[in-house]
Amino acid sequence: MKKLMMVLLIMISSLMVSSKVFANGPTIPYTEADYARLNAVIQYVENVLKYGHEYNEETNLLPDAINTLTGEPARWTFPNRAEVPYANLANQQNFFRTLVALSNVTGSDKYKNEAVSILDEFMDNYQSPNGLFQWGGHRAINLDTLEVQSFEGPNGPHELKNMMPYYELMLEVNEEAALKFMRQMWTAHFYWNSTDMNRHGSYSTAYDVNVFGQTIPEDVIKMDTNGNPIIPADSPGLLPFVNSATDLAYAAFTLSNHTGDPIPADWAKYLMRQYNLASNPTTGMTVYQYKSTLVTKSAIECADPAYTNSGCGDRVARQFRDFGPIAREANVAWKNTQAVYVDNILMLLEAADKYGQSEFVDWARQYIEGYLKYAYIRVDGRNKIIPMFIDGTVTYGYIVPEVGYFGPSRMRLDYVDMPTSYLLPILRTILQTEKAEDQALLWSYFRDIVYTFGLGDIGSLGGANPNLDVDTSIDDPFALMAMVELYDHTKNKAYLEVARTIGNNIVTEKFHRGFFVESEVMLYSRLDQPDTLALLTLDAVIRGISLDDMPFYLADSGYIHGYLLSNDGVVEDRSYTQNMVYTKTIYD
Repeated sequence: MKKLMMVLLIMISSLMVSSKVFANGPTIPYTEADYARLNAVIQYVENVLKYGHEYNEETNLLPDAINTLTGEPARWTFPNRAEVPYANLANQQNFFRTLVALSNVTGSDKYKNEAVSILDEFMDNYQSPNGLFQWGGHRAINLDTLEVQSFEGPNGPHELKNMMPYYELMLEVNEEAALKFMRQMWTAHFYWNSTDMNRHGSYSTAYDVNVFGQTIPEDVIKMDTNGNPIIPADSPGLLPFVNSATDLAYAAFTLSNHTGDPIPADWAKYLMRQYNLASNPTTGMTVYQYKSTLVTKSAIECADPAYTNSGCGDRVARQFRDFGPIAREANVAWKNTQAVYVDNILMLLEAADKYGQSEFVDWARQYIEGYLKYAYIRVDGRNKIIPMFIDGTVTYGYIVPEVGYFGPSRMRLDYVDMPTSYLLPILRTILQTEKAEDQALLWSYFRDIVYTFGLGDIGSLGGANPNLDVDTSIDDPFALMAMVELYDHTKNKAYLEVARTIGNNIVTEKFHRGFFVESEVMLYSRLDQPDTLALLTLDAVIRGISLDDMPFYLADSGYIHGYLLSNDGVVEDRSYTQNMVYTKTIYD
């Protein structure tokens, strides 16, 4: 019955948008293919709203993902075999942006109003007394009971890592709750006395309205006599990861912009400056964390290399000791690179563009230029990354002698595939760099990378004389957003036509059973996927709507991490939704 209802809904939805739609700009006709892409997004949104709300009519909250065969929410199976449908709004930020974007291009407030009603319920009912929301890496809302569900023991901590909440809308919905949360992010995650930062925040930490009232201390990072940064090894296992720092900084910049108080932004600049100061002065590559961990565990515990608790000290220093002092977690340039060179840079560029942090553009260019200069390589017609430390010490081919945090013994380090998500930070850095001579090197890398991904030649700097593959088979949202932003900057219609092709490919290859999925066989449609937002940015530029008036893509790194029953139905495991839930197919 549910399958029949889904088919009927799709047929009805297809009639909702008239095909007699034309772009506002007189030079870009709105084609039937443009209409078909928009209609696919509308059908998807209508299906998410229908089946998401249908599951529990006592709430406006939606599940993080929907089973495309049954319309049921995705479930987390705990070790005791309890199956819990979950709503984690930190993992739905791109869906909220999609709803607002859809209202922008259709002129209907219906979709934005849906986003407002969901956020209104969540912000009213699921904010801890100390200001933190019940969301993130270890908490969600149980859609059966509408109670808070912890996935990391009975009292999972607060954790955001490159989730970049849609603060503009949150401030519109509930200004007081949003401001309280942004302040409490710093109270719960930043240790003012020691300048440590913890990706985990406590829900029991008291709210402090004057959280930014302390004097900004000296920089953590000092230089040795040779001008190299000294990474302190005094963090008591708190692990100041850059993917948590970006969320802290983004909250503080937004807070300053909204209130007019510059102090939160000053603290955000201080925090992000530690990563800049810790970057390698020769290569320009930056670090994943600005401190190493202090040894707090016993020698007996740490004698076992398989015991990878950070209390035994720097985990890379233990497992890669053959490489000497450079072997530190901070300096690894083959793992967590999405966090360092994609999400981190996108946040820096957003802060530069929206909040006036112009020096961040220089930092972004330093990081990404250094990374591409030393680590980028094309192998067998594919974009690859050479594993190395940030000083350029290559680890390619190294066979790890013993088990550790980074993998098993006898593991051989090989080239790493470069994902298409790198396209956006490279392009946005180019577009926000003022001088052409400072853009040239990055453009040359970007040109090679785009060509190798199968999009053709983007031409010379500024978009002159491109020779693009208008029949490309690429069906990737990051490639789509890159072509849309290139067109928006240059007004060269060659980029727009390739963007249309990519958009058509996305609908053909990923729109199945009324939902967007990674491929036809994948079971779950994840609300935080970036495809629909990318398709709507394309629709906007065709209509002549400024991208400045559209919700902007920043990240889709949402996850849940905790204890669950492994897929064998026997073993207790600790893993991520991306590994255990969203990998399921319609045949499982």
